[in-house]
Amino acid sequence: MESKTIIAQEIEVRCQISDIRIEQRSDDAEGRTISGYAAKFDTWSQPIMGWFREQIRKGAFDECDMSDAIMCFNHNIDDILARTSSQTLTLTVDEVGLRFSFDAPNTTRGNDVVEWIRRGDVNKCSFRFVVEKDEWLYADESNSNEFDERTILKISRLYDCALVVYPAYKDTEASVRHLEERK
Repeated sequence: MESKTIIAQEIEVRCQISDIRIEQRSDDAEGRTISGYAAKFDTWSQPIMGWFREQIRKGAFDECDMSDAIMCFNHNIDDILARTSSQTLTLTVDEVGLRFSFDAPNTTRGNDVVEWIRRGDVNKCSFRFVVEKDEWLYADESNSNEFDERTILKISRLYDCALVVYPAYKDTEASVRHLEERK
């Protein structure tokens, strides 16, 4: 059973299925706060490029630079929805993973995203990042793995989180929630 630690610096993209939520702040107004998880710890991705799957270890976002990360749609920077440096995007790390929250802007794309989430057409997340440290377990006869397995131990920079149509991870969440659900 071969295991190898690799230190990398390339930008990578991962997509995950989410439970995206939109919060409603009063009975009269439609909610526009979108929240969920862009990444969850210790859950396996779908096979990536047909040859490996990966998981993110708890602690991988410790010391990660998220100071100018954006939230966008399908990783299109022309479809920016929020940004950490402008304090319109909140990113926090908890026991589950990397959580996000933002108020959808009053723009064409912001309005589209709120409607797509409400309808259930969009419920997945993705993130673009640089891995500082990871470990690989290569599939071979001794471990009977179908795919090589990568465990991400440290992410050095987060470029964006995105609401997406197609994910790599099944367990991410994004939704529009009612205030009562938060209580």
